[in-house]
Amino acid sequence: MIIDLIVIPLRHPYLYCEPETFSQYATLLWKVDSPDKLPFLDDWKRVRAVCKVWKHLAGVKPCCFLKEEPCHDAPEPDVPKATSSVFIYSRANGPLAMKRIAHLKENLTTLALGLSTQWIADTLDILLDNPSMFPNLRCLSLWSNRTTRPFWKVIQDEFPNLVSLTVRYDVDGEPGVYVLRNLEILSIYMLDGFQLECPSLKHLHISYTTSVVAHQFIMEHGRQLESFIGELPGSIETKDLWSSIFPNVVTFGCWMHIVHCRVFPPSDHPFRHLRLRADYNSLAPEQVLTEIDAYRFSGLESVQVKMSDMRQGTVNELRAGCRERGIRLTEIDDGTPFIEQQPRKAMDYIRMSFTSCTLLCLFPCL
Repeated sequence: MIIDLIVIPLRHPYLYCEPETFSQYATLLWKVDSPDKLPFLDDWKRVRAVCKVWKHLAGVKPCCFLKEEPCHDAPEPDVPKATSSVFIYSRANGPLAMKRIAHLKENLTTLALGLSTQWIADTLDILLDNPSMFPNLRCLSLWSNRTTRPFWKVIQDEFPNLVSLTVRYDVDGEPGVYVLRNLEILSIYMLDGFQLECPSLKHLHISYTTSVVAHQFIMEHGRQLESFIGELPGSIETKDLWSSIFPNVVTFGCWMHIVHCRVFPPSDHPFRHLRLRADYNSLAPEQVLTEIDAYRFSGLESVQVKMSDMRQGTVNELRAGCRERGIRLTEIDDGTPFIEQQPRKAMDYIRMSFTSCTLLCLFPCL
């Protein structure tokens, strides 16, 4: 059982998603450009380094990264059957890549399709036409949901076990209401023309909320959310933001000009982490520190700022200001979704396992 606690989280990225890490997770599956930047790989390497037994139990690398078409005169490398996460990106031949991973079957739990327009529709059609190809799929990430099939209906009917869904662009949908009962993590470009019901939703990242449908979705799901990142509809009443709409939100993120217009959560609210976005020319250290000072009285523990939003030469000043205030600063880089300051679940399991093994040696009767 202890070994299961160590190995299982290494193979399924969505298990890393918590309120504190959601801001990074939201870009993890569609922005990362190298498998070496995936957070669970660091833990996988540490587990393998403990001893020969743990190296064996950790197994092969849990992910496969298919980025470019192989040379015609070179054999295609095999995808190990134990692979649980596959990332198909850039100039990869999507339909060919799907054939190369078809043998993974029930072992595949995470699939990310960051393909170019040339391949996305054909590749997604293959997946939607063959839902039994990967019966244990829990995490699906799409650069686009462009397809010739009724996307949301197929997702609802044929992929009921999805826990995490990312759709970044071209969010098309046929009119109707689609229920995703087990979905806990949703990162989506916009909601318009179709409706979603997600009774298990905990973490939401939505880029545009100008539609009536998006407003309704936030109002219906806000009370159950632990994380919210995105624009806030102008129709939302400021006074109701924390008490009625987001009473359980731990991580809150939006544009700085919106933050300025909002009331702050009360001291007994579970809010702890603030994610700030701003135009490149408007995000200066003093502005961020002003926001930090305002939120400190609400139990703020960490501030997450996108690296590309910060002016050159301001990083050290911002770090110093946060350090003086006892606030942890998380610098988010699109290409490095998880940074050193984030907790490592697997290593916690390792430390727990060492303690358990020591106790068993000292007290065999346990």
